[in-house]
Amino acid sequence: MSNRLCDSYNGWNIDVDCDRNPGSFCSFDVTDPYGNSHHFPMGGDSIERTLERARELIDLETSMASDA
Repeated sequence: MSNRLCDSYNGWNIDVDCDRNPGSFCSFDVTDPYGNSHHFPMGGDSIERTLERARELIDLETSMASDA
């Protein structure tokens, strides 16, 4: 059985999928405002940590884009 969460952050969409098996990692997909999507198979060990990691990634991506 899996646990899913969809969220949006700074115009990006986040889709988190966590398997409830002990010891497994949650994965996440991020989709930028232009529709480009990327999958990350090892996001974290909980849905909360995975969502936090996805937001950190989005902050990094937007920071790097503004520096370019």
